[in-house]
Amino acid sequence: MIKWLILSGLDDLKTIGDKLFPDWKTMLIQLLATLLLCIILAKFLVKPAKNFIRKRKEYIQNNLDDAKQKQEEATKKLLEAEQEIKKSKQTSKEMIETARISALNEKDKIIFETKQEIQLRKQKAEQEMVQQQKQMQEALSKEVVDIAMQAATKVINREINQADNEKLIEEFLKDEDES
Repeated sequence: MIKWLILSGLDDLKTIGDKLFPDWKTMLIQLLATLLLCIILAKFLVKPAKNFIRKRKEYIQNNLDDAKQKQEEATKKLLEAEQEIKKSKQTSKEMIETARISALNEKDKIIFETKQEIQLRKQKAEQEMVQQQKQMQEALSKEVVDIAMQAATKVINREINQADNEKLIEEFLKDEDES
């Protein structure tokens, strides 16, 4: 019976085999069609996609390079600006110090000149006082001489006696007090 199954199933096996494995011509045509489809897809889809991806990578890389370059320039300009600020601060400190020293020197100069002027005025005042004293002494001496001359003239013109002499001295002293 097994033989019969085998022999009777042989026809069935042949049709099953034909169904499972197509004939070689059909298989070759399908393989060629698939290969042709792959070549066409490679030519029209893969190459443009690769070119697009390559260009996109270049664009992104250029943007990254530009950003890096701009970052370096910004850092460089920031450092230059910081150096300029430091230099400006130093310059302003020097200017302030110079102005302070100049002001102190000017103050000392003004104080010195004021002291000299005070000293000169004091000396002038002292000289004027001495001169006024001399003038007053000369005037007083002149007055005393004039009064003495007047008294002498009066004495000579009059007869001198003790009472007249005392009277003359009193008049002389009164005139002196009034002056």
